Amino acid sequence: MNMSRITRFCSSETRRISIPPLRPCREFIFTSSPFISIRNCNRRLYFSHGSIINLPRVRNWNGRQVLGVCSALLLAGAGISHHIFTSRPLKLESDDTGFLSGKHIAERYRPPIPPYTIEQANEALRWEEASQPVGMGSGVLRFDKCRVPSNNPPEDELTSASGYEDDEVEWLLWGIFDGHAGWETAITLYAYMIKYIARELAILSPSGRVSEVAPENIDLAIRNAFLQLDHDIMDQAAKAVSGSPFLNDAMSQLGPAYSGSCALVSFYHSDSQQIKVACTGDSRAVLGRRSSVGKWEATALSKDQTGKDKEEVIRLQAEHPDEPGMIKDGRILGLAVTRAFGDSRWKWSRELQQQAKKRFFGPNIIEPLLTPPYLTAEPVITTTKIEPGKGDFVIMASDGLWDNLTSEQAVNLVGRWLKTHDPATEVKPPNLAQAPAAMAEQQISARENPHGRIAYAEIPPGDDNNFVIADENAATHLIRNALGGGNEDMLCGLLTPMPPLSRKVRDDITVLVIFFGDDTIPNY
Repeated sequence: MNMSRITRFCSSETRRISIPPLRPCREFIFTSSPFISIRNCNRRLYFSHGSIINLPRVRNWNGRQVLGVCSALLLAGAGISHHIFTSRPLKLESDDTGFLSGKHIAERYRPPIPPYTIEQANEALRWEEASQPVGMGSGVLRFDKCRVPSNNPPEDELTSASGYEDDEVEWLLWGIFDGHAGWETAITLYAYMIKYIARELAILSPSGRVSEVAPENIDLAIRNAFLQLDHDIMDQAAKAVSGSPFLNDAMSQLGPAYSGSCALVSFYHSDSQQIKVACTGDSRAVLGRRSSVGKWEATALSKDQTGKDKEEVIRLQAEHPDEPGMIKDGRILGLAVTRAFGDSRWKWSRELQQQAKKRFFGPNIIEPLLTPPYLTAEPVITTTKIEPGKGDFVIMASDGLWDNLTSEQAVNLVGRWLKTHDPATEVKPPNLAQAPAAMAEQQISARENPHGRIAYAEIPPGDDNNFVIADENAATHLIRNALGGGNEDMLCGLLTPMPPLSRKVRDDITVLVIFFGDDTIPNY
């Protein structure tokens, strides 16, 4: 396959880069410094000790801007960093700044992170949203995407690509990668999954036309790509453990093997109008289609592969017949998913893990570790005929969404959204030029909850009674309603915490909604 004919939709992809690459991006993680990282969620500079410096609002920071900001901060803040990162006592002297004036001494404690207002919640929801029009004879009108992180760095990644033939879109591919125990595996899948699938397809069709490949062989190509990529991740890491690399080389190879990730990939062929969904883990794809009576119906295109699924349990018990206690409380030796990339603790032998722990700071060995590997990256692949003329749509999402919404709720939410929105129209990026104002301290202290002592942790955020339509982007619309919808108390409360506390109230949530259609746009 001619790789030059593959286009990656990257105008609004979340990127992680290291200096010196000077390309537009919206998130910067400085791995060379333990002190500084710039996050795009609320345009603040976070120091490791907890101080926060607000940055000017810029829609896309590029490398030169980051270098300038960080250079200025490191030079101008040399005195600050001296006091922060040394153990010398800080000598306080009164000066004309009034630092030791009466008003500062009398100032009472207040939390450094004030409660979110609804305006700030809207900004957090919409910061990473984007809509991508497609058309060009593909049968796809557009797709909406959004990510709301909880971890820092985020452990969810999303990617998309398309292949062209005679200036028309021949196929499209979307992928959501939900990491766990770190972000390294997910970002590796983000970087390589499309390339591995394209390479496997090229083997089957030297001319580059997917239409020349039998449907069952497309399944085989996707399966081989999944397995080969996981093999390369684990094999290179194992060679680092048993070899003689420098520490920095070893740690670079081991990161994607120590952490883990699920993968959900959808491959749509415009000529056959078939969508193939490959799932490894518990991310989920759902088809929304209108029935003959006009009701939206949800059809699962994937199945959550966890220790609670009977078929997965039967498969694992057949592979490990002498380990009856391997699965407990729906988890396989403590892990929820039964298929994943990476996750060396569930794949490597005890001897290899002992070497990794001794030489390269490997994680603790799970017990009882008797007959690894327990996990596989082999996907379960489904094939479904899409009917663009009926206005079909597909929802792909990491489990952060499905923790709070059922498949039926998600499909009905998009169905309601379609009553007032036309997916055939292009959506303008959200206006985030001005930072929303924080809640005033007097307003915070004067508030009183009219509902009294509520057990918030026991209230499901995805409540049908609170569903609202407040977003132009369908993916953002789903995330909003998964986090409280019209219940602003719940919505703002779930979005207020910063990592790591945020992980106790919500997971990273990544959603992609694909709208299908032809020249005759259905009347939603």
